[in-house]
Amino acid sequence: MKKDAISTGLFIAIGFLCVAIVIAILVPVVRDVINDADDNRPVIPAVSVSVIQSKEPGRAIAVVQAPTRSMV
Repeated sequence: MKKDAISTGLFIAIGFLCVAIVIAILVPVVRDVINDADDNRPVIPAVSVSVIQSKEPGRAIAVVQAPTRSMV
């Protein structure tokens, strides 16, 4: 009876160890695959806003410059 309990305990312990090893190997691989799949998002160009100080006190002008398209 004691021999059966020891063998069952070892079987369960080895099973947990195998599952832990598989998880430790698969988690980084799956994380890399998911991160590589996320890199395909389109690039949205930003709009730059410049503030030009006027020579008159208390006045400023905001200039919005649209992004220029580069020729490919």
